Amino acid sequence: MKWDWDADPIYESERIRIDKTHSPLVVYSYKLPRQITDEEVQLMLSLADLHLERNLPYLGLVELKRGSGIIAARQRRMFADWLDTRREQLDRDDCSAVVLVPEPIYRAVLRVVYRFRTPPIRTISAADAPGAAAAVRSELERMGQPVAPEIEALLRRFAS
Repeated sequence: MKWDWDADPIYESERIRIDKTHSPLVVYSYKLPRQITDEEVQLMLSLADLHLERNLPYLGLVELKRGSGIIAARQRRMFADWLDTRREQLDRDDCSAVVLVPEPIYRAVLRVVYRFRTPPIRTISAADAPGAAAAVRSELERMGQPVAPEIEALLRRFAS
């Protein structure tokens, strides 16, 4: 599936919403992670590639909903392969991800995975929406990017 992110900055299905309207902040809201398609994973990766190719700052906010589960192992492998092939490109101060993982068991699994395989992109896990919003603000500041009024409004809605 091809997508023109410049012409249409939002992709939405019943499974996921991808929103780049507030770039460098890109919001990935998983509605039904277990049901996302490989094509939707490719869309997510294509948007990150777009930022890398254009040498634009990138901050992904990945929102998992409580009780919705996680993506399939095959798709986790797609992400891992993508990360491995772009390791050098991702080694930048203006590239990071904040992952909202409300379920303690999944946060514990992430900690174990990251201990053995550190992701090439700076990744912060948050337990709740206010924590994720605070991490986004902190990451934007660290990256030297302004927290534009539109981003602040989005983060306030997100955290409430």
